[in-house]
Amino acid sequence: MPDDTLKTPCVSLLHFNHPDRDPPTIGLISNPHSRRNRSLLAKVDTIVANRPNIHHHITQLADEIPSALRGFAQQGVDVLAINGGDGTTAQVFSELIERRPFERQPSVILLPGGTTNMNVGDVGVRGSLIKAVRRMVNWAGTGSDNVQHLSRPILRAEGSVDGKIACGMFFGTGAIIRGIEYCHNRIHSMGITDELGPGVVTLRTIWGIARKEPYFSDPTPIRIEMDAAADPQDRQVVLLLISSLERLFLGLRPYWGSEDAPLHCTWVQRPTRRVFRAFHSVLRGKPNRHAGQENGYFSHNASRLRLWIDGAFTLDGEIYHASREHGPVSVTSGGNIEFIRLGD
Repeated sequence: MPDDTLKTPCVSLLHFNHPDRDPPTIGLISNPHSRRNRSLLAKVDTIVANRPNIHHHITQLADEIPSALRGFAQQGVDVLAINGGDGTTAQVFSELIERRPFERQPSVILLPGGTTNMNVGDVGVRGSLIKAVRRMVNWAGTGSDNVQHLSRPILRAEGSVDGKIACGMFFGTGAIIRGIEYCHNRIHSMGITDELGPGVVTLRTIWGIARKEPYFSDPTPIRIEMDAAADPQDRQVVLLLISSLERLFLGLRPYWGSEDAPLHCTWVQRPTRRVFRAFHSVLRGKPNRHAGQENGYFSHNASRLRLWIDGAFTLDGEIYHASREHGPVSVTSGGNIEFIRLGD
């Protein structure tokens, strides 16, 4: 069950490790199928080999993650490192939040082993995968690197047609789904990866919305209920996102809600006006005079959102389906996780 006691806003504190502290016991999960690991996993394994306080588990299938985490718990792991993409981290988060294999939640280090690594950009170890792994090994051995401890809520989404409960850090629907499709079909095939890929897709989506291209601008009827505020109307939503990240790819921060609540929610609805004049300020979270609700731009913070929707939604890149007949999709905080960011 989700931990309802941990719904405080995100906090970032800077700490420096003391050289005399007990070395952490690290459990490292690697997804060999993520983009960077296809060519670099052997080198990663060599770097962490023969380190008595680092246990490396390579998961060939997602079904192996639960047993890997249970094994880490038995080995006394107190820091969990994830070497994969956002989809891998989401699968691990789901296990940590829903099944809680550890008596005490471990801190988490996110390594840049995936294609986009949006979660890493906010709370993980940035840069190349090999440099990030070496930085982790150095910190685990000597504590000589500086470290930030960052607390973030983990989204918990339930209500999909397949009945699965999903956890992650970025929820999206509407044009975001079509942007993911466009990225897979057009952008990644051109070799454009990392943060540049979704950046290109964002520009293409904005262009499509402004020019009223149906693929990007056709709205999805959604009824949105935030916390206890009932809202019976169907909104013609062009795109909607919910996130606990303080920074998206390329440093974007497209939310400006004033409520004291842990989840950021922003949506754009029809009629959508002044797109070119508004969107640059929307993406920075500093809406200008063109980005008001009268032109279709909304942003709030909430502790719980319920969405009545017929269509697809994504959580950290994984696609799920929802229907009004099945009931609303509920997005809440499943509790906070402490992330460790090394260096920078």
